[in-house]
Formats: sequence, C-alpha cells, structure tokens
Amino acid sequence: MNEQKTAVKKVMDFVEQGISNNSFAEGRLPAEPEIAATVGVSRTPVREAMKILDAIGIIEIRRGIGTFLNPQATTAIGYLMSFMTVTESATHQQLFEARLMVEQFAAGLIAHDLKSDDLVQIRAANEQLRKVADMPDPDLDAVTEADINFHRTIFDLCGNPLIAAIGKLTTEQVRPWIRVSHEKEGPMLSVQLHEIVIEAIAHDGSSNEKKSPLSQSVRNGLVSFRGRLPGE
Repeated sequence: MNEQKTAVKKVMDFVEQGISNNSFAEGRLPAEPEIAATVGVSRTPVREAMKILDAIGIIEIRRGIGTFLNPQATTAIGYLMSFMTVTESATHQQLFEARLMVEQFAAGLIAHDLKSDDLVQIRAANEQLRKVADMPDPDLDAVTEADINFHRTIFDLCGNPLIAAIGKLTTEQVRPWIRVSHEKEGPMLSVQLHEIVIEAIAHDGSSNEKKSPLSQSVRNGLVSFRGRLPGE
C-alpha cells in the first residue's frame, strides 16, 4: 500500500511541477502512457492520481479528447499536496474517521435542504451499484467505482463545494480498502448500508424530530466497513 501511495504521490508531484512551470500547453496534460514513462511508474498509479485530481476539480477529463487543467488548478493543487502530506502517514482508521465526519455532515446538509431530485439521484447511484454487484462473479473494480460514485453523488449534492472536495479526496484515499471490503464480505452489503443512509436522509428531510437517525446510519455504515478491514 505504501509503495502504491508513493507512486501516486510521484504523479501528483509531476502535475504540480507542470502547473508551477506552466509547461502544459493550453492547459492540456500528457496522455497517461506518457506521464507513466516520464515519472517512471506504471499506468495504474497514473490512473489513480487522475481520479483524485478529477474528483476534487483540479482537472477535467474529456473522454476521447484529453485531460485539461481547470482554471483554479494552481491554487487547488497546493492545497491538495498539503493534504496528501498529512494523509501519507495516516492509518486507514484515521482516514475512515475523517471520511465519517465529512460524509455525515454532507448528508446532513442534503437533508436540511432536501429537494425531490436529490433522492432520485442518490437512489439512482445506489441502483447502479446494485446492478454491478448483482452480476455473477462481479468485477470488483467496477463495484468499487460504483460504490465510490454513490458517495460522490452525496458530496455533489451537499451544496458546499469545499465539503465536497474534501469528501471526494478522502473517499479516493480509502478506495483500496473499500475494494477489500467488497472482496471479503460481498458488494451487496454496501447496497444495503446505502439504503439505510438514503432513508435516513429522507427521514431527516421530512421530519421535525429532534432526534435524527442520519448521524447513526452514516456512522454504522462506515464503522461496518472499517471493522472488516485488515489490521494496521
């Protein structure tokens, strides 16, 4: 895991240096094979780095066209590198605790100002996960991507771009362990846990009760994942 993190960090360093030196012509990044060859890593950490950069809005991946820097890339990459320096030494428990805090708050923001389309989008994301999880011998990479997309949807809908960026990055950082949890316990458990979160958001959005099930439902889901992961 540490070797993988180091390789991803090398790709991040390459992008940061390119932004600082203004060496990406017209804001366009080289293709993944070129980045891999230049940095001296395989394409796997390059793809992982691109997912993180895309998730927090530093780059925009235009399918069939290329990968481009967003206007705020210079400022955002600096924050990203500072954050990654901290997370490099974090344990998976610490990362999951950070994710718990951010996702719980994001879900609460959605519930506080709930729109009918919010639940439609969140449920659609979970149904996509159900679709790939219910296949014979499901592809763990596809399952993990669909699972993470469910959480991205929550962050996108929370209405706070800073919370969304932190949440997406933290979720990307625990991607390997999410995949492990699917491998150990099966992906349908994630679908069920997501359903609990969805119903809790719906309940909070339509209820004036002081006691909310949302906090506990999000906590239960993340703690369940954490409890099924390997020790440090």
